[in-house]
Amino acid sequence: MNLLHYGLQRSGTNFLETLLKKKYRVRFLNSDKDRRSPLQKHFRLYNDKDIISEPQYQNDLKFSDFESFERLFEVTPDYYLVISKDPYSWLLSYNNWAKKCNWPDVSHHYIEEYNLFYGKWLEFSRQTEKIIFIRYVDLLQNANEELSRLEAKIDLRKGIFSQFRSNVIGKVSQTRKFSNDRRSYYLSEKYLDRYNKGELQKINSLLDSRVVSQLGYETKGAV
Repeated sequence: MNLLHYGLQRSGTNFLETLLKKKYRVRFLNSDKDRRSPLQKHFRLYNDKDIISEPQYQNDLKFSDFESFERLFEVTPDYYLVISKDPYSWLLSYNNWAKKCNWPDVSHHYIEEYNLFYGKWLEFSRQTEKIIFIRYVDLLQNANEELSRLEAKIDLRKGIFSQFRSNVIGKVSQTRKFSNDRRSYYLSEKYLDRYNKGELQKINSLLDSRVVSQLGYETKGAV
């Protein structure tokens, strides 16, 4: 099965790819040769190109509909997988990643990127059944259940040795080794402790409630 997968940095794209390759007969068509390319897993599909934090991902490609986007590819994907994190946990990780990579300062709030990135994919998903949304937290909560959902939805075929392979992923590219404490950090929403009331109010004022709801999340108040 030919797949393309997408997600903002720090959303679990590498985790998802590693897990699916471990269990199923799939081929990811994504490429890292050109970070401006629609084949790149972090490709900024949205139209507002001024809100792209890292120049390497800058592009001027705009698409009026899903069909015009799909026509770009020499090999037509069977499905498009779009993975997301809860916006609050994602923002903390994304901020840290931007600092680690020495990204230039921006005049916008990173939550605006979250709104635009997933908002465009949600828009396209209303035009096709080939776009499948996955939440990182669901993979952590119960990988077997989430993979079973995907199997049923897109007819994934298991690999020859899949029954002997665990769903546990210890280490993936660009991510530190996963531990039980790290898993609890996401499942228990401990990341919310790192925000004060004012910061949460700011995030909530910027979050697109439709995007958040359609991805399966809720806005959070101060703990």
